[in-house]
Amino acid sequence: METFSVTYALHVPTYEEAKQVAWSIQVEQTIEFPYELLGESDPRRQMVGQLLSLEEKEDCFLAKIAYPVETSGLEVTQFLNVVFGNSSLQPHIWVVDIEFSPSLLDVFTGPKFGLAGIRELCQTPTRPMIQAVIKPMGTPNEELARMCHAYTMGGADVIKDDHGLTNQSFSPFKDRVSRCAHAVQEANAKSGHHTLYAANVSGDGTDVLERAHYAKEAGATALMVAPSLIGFGWLHRLATDDSLNLPLIVHPAMMGGFTLPGTSGIAATIWMGLLPRIFGGDMNIFVSYGGRFTFKPDLCRQICDSNRGPLASIKSSCPSPGGGVTEARLPELVSIYGTDTMFLVGGDMFRRGPDLTENMKAFIDVLERS
Repeated sequence: METFSVTYALHVPTYEEAKQVAWSIQVEQTIEFPYELLGESDPRRQMVGQLLSLEEKEDCFLAKIAYPVETSGLEVTQFLNVVFGNSSLQPHIWVVDIEFSPSLLDVFTGPKFGLAGIRELCQTPTRPMIQAVIKPMGTPNEELARMCHAYTMGGADVIKDDHGLTNQSFSPFKDRVSRCAHAVQEANAKSGHHTLYAANVSGDGTDVLERAHYAKEAGATALMVAPSLIGFGWLHRLATDDSLNLPLIVHPAMMGGFTLPGTSGIAATIWMGLLPRIFGGDMNIFVSYGGRFTFKPDLCRQICDSNRGPLASIKSSCPSPGGGVTEARLPELVSIYGTDTMFLVGGDMFRRGPDLTENMKAFIDVLERS
């Protein structure tokens, strides 16, 4: 029987308790039914997860559990349900690793463009890349479009909607996207740059798909979604829609609830790295250290590596650290994350002064020298 496996860190005091917790996970994540009520010949017993190993570590026990691939339905949503559905409601359990089976890798094929594809689209072959944001909330669409034009003239690799801009009365989606896409197209034509404009298409239900197709028709050259808000299934749906064929940027809004320290959760390297990548994220934003967020340098580096490291035949995603990325810190951050990185600069781009074109040029100059 083909299986995929999940490794859980169980923060309990004894081996026997860890074994009991592991068994409860094996049942809870599959049949969710009293096991003793199934006869010995009942084929439904085969659906129950199998404990492959239980290893004691310094501060936890690592339980590796294999699940029949059939339990996933080869669907993103049900796959995640098997990985951590009801067990996420229990304390002292962390998902720390996932190993995919061949059938899952046939369905979850990763980024269409990935790191190399984004470099090619932006025609930025070697230097660290930079991503600008149009903000803040409440800014008229005309001004957001002017920001796009200025950033493009300065040579930005990517310009994205702020994740807080959706379809509000002060920033209607269709009007914003058409204005911003046109501004970037016009500035690219003038400057010879190849800046991408990413429209935020997060929304309710099928609004995601409708907005994605409108954005492409309006001239957007990339799309952004927040899968913890809309569901990872929508990320995969957009990634496998050949009629779209645009790079996908993943925003980490609402990911902290699973990844920040607590009694249970999912490792940030999985929730912000492995899963966005394998479900089709071409560029995955995560929070950097040293700013207003509390992530530590080692963890940030590990998230970055989970986007680029070997993973079957899956392409590398482009890691994009943001939060506390300033002009002064860029050399340090390049040394931590490497050159195959898209640095997301928000507020500091505005602090430098009102001329966003010159500000962007200054940031790029630092990157070229780092």
